[in-house]
Amino acid sequence: MHSREKAEQSTAIHVYINMSNNGKIDRFPFMAETFLVDKVGRVRPTTLCNYMLSCAGRHAEARGFGATDSLGWVLARVALHIKRIPQWRERFFVETWVRNLYHGFTDRCIRVVDEDGDEIVSMLATFAMLDLKTRSSVDLNGDIGVRLNECIEPDEPLAIKRIPSINRTAVEDISFKHKPKYSDVDINGHMNSIRYLDHILDYLPLEYLNTHNMTDFVVAYMKEGDATEELAYGIKELEENHYLVQVTKENGTVALRGELKFASIQ
Repeated sequence: MHSREKAEQSTAIHVYINMSNNGKIDRFPFMAETFLVDKVGRVRPTTLCNYMLSCAGRHAEARGFGATDSLGWVLARVALHIKRIPQWRERFFVETWVRNLYHGFTDRCIRVVDEDGDEIVSMLATFAMLDLKTRSSVDLNGDIGVRLNECIEPDEPLAIKRIPSINRTAVEDISFKHKPKYSDVDINGHMNSIRYLDHILDYLPLEYLNTHNMTDFVVAYMKEGDATEELAYGIKELEENHYLVQVTKENGTVALRGELKFASIQ
């Protein structure tokens, strides 16, 4: 094992240890280990998103409204704002709570804070619960809704107040096509929600990504991407460092719309 990896292994914080003293907000510690960061030492945005969403899942499971063999939470919309991305060997914490419940959807807040307590990454995510057999939405007015209501923390501040609207201009030109592979497909047999962002980032030039930080990602998931179909990605630069994204299914249905923003590394 590489000496750097040995040193980190001995100091790494075990993930998913809930450190919260708040009955409605959970707090999980992490460290930016070597295998989590990119060439310039930043935790990859998609890795961070997966950790944040995993912590949200742990929070739900601990309170009786987590995913089961027959029910699953699916993302409808996400807003991600990155003030500062964690760096190699930096310790950080993921905190998560439920903001509200409405019309069959729930908004969840997830943030990353550094050791000084500063909020450096913020996520506001809208979820719906899906019956995995029928692929239909689940009424949240029943037992699950009761448990959710007991956990709502509407007044806890988050840098993102609401999920911004997305530019609905159609992206006509196809940047690339992608048929889901092993690493793309989740337990439900569909394209994993965060893998879309991986594909978008992989399309952009490496030189650009090494000199720019991603600052914002807003996305609406409109239709699930099936594991067997080829998806067409359209990426259009609206202005400098601001991209419009559209992913289309084989039948022409839009699966995803989103916007992505970057800033030059100073």
